[in-house]
Amino acid sequence: MRYGMMIELDKCVGCLACVSACKERWDSGPGVARDWVATFEHGSREKNNLGVTFYPGLCMQCEDHPCTLDCPTGATYADENGVVIVDPEICIGCGNCVTMCPYGARTPDPSKGIVEKCNLCAPYVANGGQPACVTTCLAECRHFGDLDDPNGSLMQLIQKRGAKTLTTPQVDVGPKVYYAPESHRQQILAQGVIREPTPTWLTKVWQGVTRPVAQLGVPAFAVIAGAGGLLMNLRHRGENKQPQSQVESEATGTLPRHRFGMRFLHWFNALSWVLLLLTGTALMAAPSFALFGVGFPKAISTVFGGTSNLILFHVLWGLLWTAVIIPPFLFFKRGGIEALREVMLTRDDIRWFMLKPLVMLGIGNHQLPPQDKYNAGQKVFAVSALVGTATIIGTGLVMTFHLGSSHVVAAAILVHKLAVGLALVGVAVHITMAAIMKEERPALMSMIKGDIDRRHAEHHSSKWVEELAHESAAESSVEPVGEKKS
Repeated sequence: MRYGMMIELDKCVGCLACVSACKERWDSGPGVARDWVATFEHGSREKNNLGVTFYPGLCMQCEDHPCTLDCPTGATYADENGVVIVDPEICIGCGNCVTMCPYGARTPDPSKGIVEKCNLCAPYVANGGQPACVTTCLAECRHFGDLDDPNGSLMQLIQKRGAKTLTTPQVDVGPKVYYAPESHRQQILAQGVIREPTPTWLTKVWQGVTRPVAQLGVPAFAVIAGAGGLLMNLRHRGENKQPQSQVESEATGTLPRHRFGMRFLHWFNALSWVLLLLTGTALMAAPSFALFGVGFPKAISTVFGGTSNLILFHVLWGLLWTAVIIPPFLFFKRGGIEALREVMLTRDDIRWFMLKPLVMLGIGNHQLPPQDKYNAGQKVFAVSALVGTATIIGTGLVMTFHLGSSHVVAAAILVHKLAVGLALVGVAVHITMAAIMKEERPALMSMIKGDIDRRHAEHHSSKWVEELAHESAAESSVEPVGEKKS
């Protein structure tokens, strides 16, 4: 079954009853119309052929429906009856599909935060009804039915009147709305009502930059980083010439490094990244935006019981992530002041950055500058993580709650995905340094146990160890309250 419509242009009187009925049924916002009636004058008084053609326009329910290709979230799709639908629960109102419609049948509705279009009143038709415009048409010029039924009233009328769709040699996407008579149809086509589907800047940047970086750049960088870590392990194997007994004798216990609260936040953050990355990638479902083909979003959506449930999980977990991460982080880091102090770069950090690659590659005999609780690499990663997290949360709120115009939402999509991509590059380096490189694994274990091997700390964070020693000495020198000197 393929639903379609046929409009007898020579019967239309331009009364706009169809437009009013549609707006009443679907509660479209001001300036937003799912259908319309345009007036085209032609001829001249001099030639005594002055005339008017009314053009009742609506979504043509195209067979090829180019609009569905560029919907980032997959909110617009063609159902089993060939009707192009916009799911209001999934649409984020970015308007990226609007310029892909050859007939101008899509309009962003600022009051609802979504894109509106005609769906042939699909929910009402499913219950045995008719589109509102058809039942309301005073001139009875609109006819609705099944294009696959050759004996049906719609196809019989199309054949009788020789009705045709609105197409041009340049644009033919298989519309399913027919118009007659031919003279009136030609008058409409002469007005240039059809335009080439045009991808937006968002689609162009996504396809030209963001998707290649996400598909190729991030995995390649992760592989290179991981391989580099393994090579460093091989190079350092056997370099420690000290006897094992001497190494063990130098290990003088552990130092407290991470409180339980910070460790919990770290691993909750890691879990959230995995879940949000998985569901967020699956939400980019349109062919123009899907990172791993349209099969991956469909599979993940099926696991969650549908796209609506998938986006609901993504949004709710994102809000939970925001609520869990930000307040405790500010609490444990004294309103963020302690965090700023811990990640502030010094001259030693700059020198460390310059020398660390040479040391890792075994070039020269360089001594790395002493480091704080976190080395320069960890500081830069922390700063990028904080900035990236703030950006992801901010743009996520814009998309979730439709904050701003369609252009703002579209920009938020791009910034959101770019921030995620850049963050993944940082995560690749972070995992390489923390988990793959054997030399750095004590730092990873400290995020699990809370304590760090003292020998490792003295070697990698000597400044911090000295600071702890000074603090301990200062506390020891303080006279207990009530104790008198002898």
